[in-house]
Amino acid sequence: MVKQYVELGTLIVALVALWLLFVFIQNPIALLVNSIFAIVILFLLNTIFRVGIPINILTVLVVAMGGIIGLLLILLFRYSNIAFYAESNKR
Repeated sequence: MVKQYVELGTLIVALVALWLLFVFIQNPIALLVNSIFAIVILFLLNTIFRVGIPINILTVLVVAMGGIIGLLLILLFRYSNIAFYAESNKR
């Protein structure tokens, strides 16, 4: 049962990625603006609102390649405690 949901989710993500690729190939300036805008928002979220997403090469690459959608995925994963959460310094 779970396998079917994973396969369906993978298919939906692949179709959305294909559609986004098609849209951005037609207008590469939109891809550049989207990426820069999303990276700026990521830094502002961390400095002003302190959302706690670690800034490293992985998060910057995901946001740069995915743009606003990549940033929303990182936020979704962060607040559902799946990934992209900073390690606490509890001792």
